Amino acid sequence: MSKHVFGPVPSRRLGFSLGVDPIPRKYCNYDCVYCQIGRTSHREMERRRFFDPDEIVAEVLEAVRGTKRIDVITFSGSGEPTLNQDLGLMIRQVKSKTDKTVAVITNGSLLSRPDVRADVSPADILLPSLDAVSEQAFELINRPHPSVTPQDMIAGLKSVSQEFKGKIWLEIMFVKGMNDSPEEQALLRAVLGQLSVDRVQLNTVTRPPSEAVQGLGASELARIGASLGERCEVICGFDKRAEALGAEEWVECVLAILDRRSLTVDDVVRLTGITWEEAKERLKRLEADEAIQSVRQGDGLFYVRKDPTQ
Repeated sequence: MSKHVFGPVPSRRLGFSLGVDPIPRKYCNYDCVYCQIGRTSHREMERRRFFDPDEIVAEVLEAVRGTKRIDVITFSGSGEPTLNQDLGLMIRQVKSKTDKTVAVITNGSLLSRPDVRADVSPADILLPSLDAVSEQAFELINRPHPSVTPQDMIAGLKSVSQEFKGKIWLEIMFVKGMNDSPEEQALLRAVLGQLSVDRVQLNTVTRPPSEAVQGLGASELARIGASLGERCEVICGFDKRAEALGAEEWVECVLAILDRRSLTVDDVVRLTGITWEEAKERLKRLEADEAIQSVRQGDGLFYVRKDPTQ
């Protein structure tokens, strides 16, 4: 069983994404209110070697050989991946040994550092975040390490947008009552005008968050997108479907993903290729075994890993 590789996951932005997790669970310099993994247990800024990079690369290559359902290899996981000082080494090795597109999903907080920008530079797609420009909204939503400021974030995004040779897709996660006011939108619009990014992807809270916060409706996101400019797009649903997995592989795959994000029954169908009815039945069995639990968020029912301490 892989320690650092999970999926492929049906991603709204990247198709079937093979996830690479180079960080221990919840090592991050943010503690975002909308995070679906839960509260940050280790909020830090120090970059270091957490795992053997050769071991991680070997797991990636093994997964690539074992499946045809990979559109993108994505460094992301259950913490902030740029905290791993070996990120650039791993990206270069994966790029040299596969023909797959490589992406990095980051909160963007360390992009003001030249060493971090150098590490992400070999990737094909960079997906940073910018949820707020004002100090108040930034602190409210992202709850960053004390040394991170929105000014640093914006400076890093400006630098990487000038230097990065691949595609940059900037994500803004909107939370009702926190960064959706006309004033916050105006600040975001001003900063976006200074960034050379290919896409601005608007997202909102749809999966169970770490705090009791609410997302925006589709019409609200559409209105905000229209006000922020032509590069904006509201992230749409995922419409690909995988080939069916065997029962043992199915359980291993689903539990590995649930360690890092929540899933709906529809997600599981797209991810593992089985019917909706069979997916529902298998999830019920895992819930009965107390391996997972169901959580209602808005109109949706999501499955998450059961906390063993509860």
